[in-house]
Amino acid sequence: MLASVKTSRIRVHIQGVIPGVLLEVLRQEYGQRLIVRSERGVPMLDILNAPLYEQDPKEMSPGAYLRLYRQDIDLTQAELGRDLGGISRQNVGHMENGRRPISRRMAMRLSRLFNVSADRFIG
Repeated sequence: MLASVKTSRIRVHIQGVIPGVLLEVLRQEYGQRLIVRSERGVPMLDILNAPLYEQDPKEMSPGAYLRLYRQDIDLTQAELGRDLGGISRQNVGHMENGRRPISRRMAMRLSRLFNVSADRFIG
């Protein structure tokens, strides 16, 4: 598992088996700036039910879920766009940043790709 925090003055990068207590301390201190993901090529099982995400799932937008799942399997925006049938990197970026809504049809494609409920991607 990887845990990373980047701020203007602090950079934290922890790799390996990370104790839940440490993740919780980082979560309390850095909030949304904390990024937790699996090691490269090893997908996390149901990442959003991990203790780190149990407290604030309502705060995450459909675009934030999209970015989280994309980064968890180490895809670039361009690679995700290609896997979705030729969507541009810019469109993926706009969906992640909330500048472009995720349609129901796209939510279904994403749910199949990431093996999660389509509700994660519908606002």
